[in-house]
Amino acid sequence: MNTPGADLETGARVLPHDYDGIREYDNPMPGWWKSIFIGSVMFAGFYGLYFHLMDWGHTDAQAYRLELADYDSKKEVRARAEAANVSENALASGARDPRMLEHGAAVFKTKCVTCHADDGRGLIGPNLTDLRQLHGATRMDLYATITNGVPGTAMLAWGEQLPQTDILAVAAFVTTLRGQNIAGKAPEGVAVERFAP
Repeated sequence: MNTPGADLETGARVLPHDYDGIREYDNPMPGWWKSIFIGSVMFAGFYGLYFHLMDWGHTDAQAYRLELADYDSKKEVRARAEAANVSENALASGARDPRMLEHGAAVFKTKCVTCHADDGRGLIGPNLTDLRQLHGATRMDLYATITNGVPGTAMLAWGEQLPQTDILAVAAFVTTLRGQNIAGKAPEGVAVERFAP
């Protein structure tokens, strides 16, 4: 076995072991590699301290949970503010506005047809064209059902997914379907009257 020393041909430092006549050069790691390694270890220590031990910062998951809690805490305030702008008269007025009805029909065709069919005759959801209503009897009851959904059913809370203008437009459009009596799903809910034009 050779002792540490220099390669006789090149003069480079070699390690003391010898395998089948092959000797290993004693080359130190490059400075840039050592710098990256030391920097990574320091960063990992700082990261652990900042996010986990001292709780100075928030991970993405923690930040998301905080923002979601803040959003949920203000949900009731937003709902009251939005509902303050909606009334029976506003929905009745919207049902006479051709632009609002066109917008409401477009929203209905993209969001509501899977449950209520393209003409409102009902599939999974109730028939919107007969003189029955499952949840209440007024325009505001329809608006509330669209906005808040119906827990335990396929009716989603669209107020959490659509802007207020879309909710108003589709609610106004749905009021115009009542009384068209298109053959479809069997009547459900309480008897109601057709909305006055």
